[in-house]
Amino acid sequence: MGLNFKNILTEDEFPSKEGYKLKIKEEKLLKIIHDNVLLPFYDRNELPTELVDLDQFSKLYSEIYRFLKDVMVFGDEVATHLFTLFVLNYNEEGNYKDIENVRHGLSYEEQLELFGEEIMFLAQHFKTLPFLIEPVLYPHYEMSSYHIIEQSEYYALGNQKQVDAASKMYIDERFSNEEEVFLSYGADTYMDYCVVGDTDKRIISGEESDHYESEMSGEEIIDYLSHSGSRNDNELVKEYKEMEEELGELPFLSKDSDQYELRMGEIVEEGRENVRELIYDDVYDRLENHLSDWLHELGYVSKDRNGNVQMDHEQWDRLPSFVKLDWLEFESDELRDFDIDILSPYENVESVSLDNGDTYYMIQIDY
Repeated sequence: MGLNFKNILTEDEFPSKEGYKLKIKEEKLLKIIHDNVLLPFYDRNELPTELVDLDQFSKLYSEIYRFLKDVMVFGDEVATHLFTLFVLNYNEEGNYKDIENVRHGLSYEEQLELFGEEIMFLAQHFKTLPFLIEPVLYPHYEMSSYHIIEQSEYYALGNQKQVDAASKMYIDERFSNEEEVFLSYGADTYMDYCVVGDTDKRIISGEESDHYESEMSGEEIIDYLSHSGSRNDNELVKEYKEMEEELGELPFLSKDSDQYELRMGEIVEEGRENVRELIYDDVYDRLENHLSDWLHELGYVSKDRNGNVQMDHEQWDRLPSFVKLDWLEFESDELRDFDIDILSPYENVESVSLDNGDTYYMIQIDY
């Protein structure tokens, strides 16, 4: 059958010229395409009035081109010529004998307006007709996707901003909850990204400081202040120690002892307020900067001899509710180290430049 079709090409000069009538062989070939592809495709229903609409006729374009290549056994050049002739000079009645002003193709500007920059780039890249690049209904991580019909392959195109958004979507889908981060990276890395919110830090620090201070004796308050290092606390401790020493030197039942004891009591009460502030600041700092150590001391997590957090799934499940994963920091680090090849199941991602100079990434995908 292919040889019979090819014999038509010997009947006269090939091809016809732009703006003239079709050659006899071209009339016959377009009629063959009309009868053998278009009519069966529409199953004798109402035929279209024109064929230049990528969204509407992409499936038909594929059928026509495959018919020319596989059934009529034409090479790329002849198949492309006949395909373009048929689409641009389509006749609803199937009469290709009296067509005047034959159109052989579209200018680049016309194609750009019809198909857009991305399809034009893909057509040039894959050396195929833009008619044979089919937009895919569903995007790939919000990037436009296309079916390269001749290659039977699918590709997504995205600029840097779109690829960055796609990378974030990939990370969001992979790590939809904290448990997945814990299971994927382990306890030590998971804890590196854990934080306590500011409100919870204030509440916990306040509760801890009130609790510890209330359990402390006067001597413990003075001892705590002696290690604080602040000038004010050192002066209070010094005054307390001096009065304590002087009180010890007073005669038994001395009338001056009450004054010493009163002042020492005032120093302890003033010191209690300072101790609460010191404990508050210490707990707050540990919640903010040494969370895993704080949790370790409370028995929520274990640590190995190197200080790495050890925690099984049951322990993870018992972590206090105020311990949260810092998603912003986690995602920021994931994006910084993200390999965009992951966006392709074939790990096939190529940086390309469109005609307008914009840099895009061409990502081979499944569909």
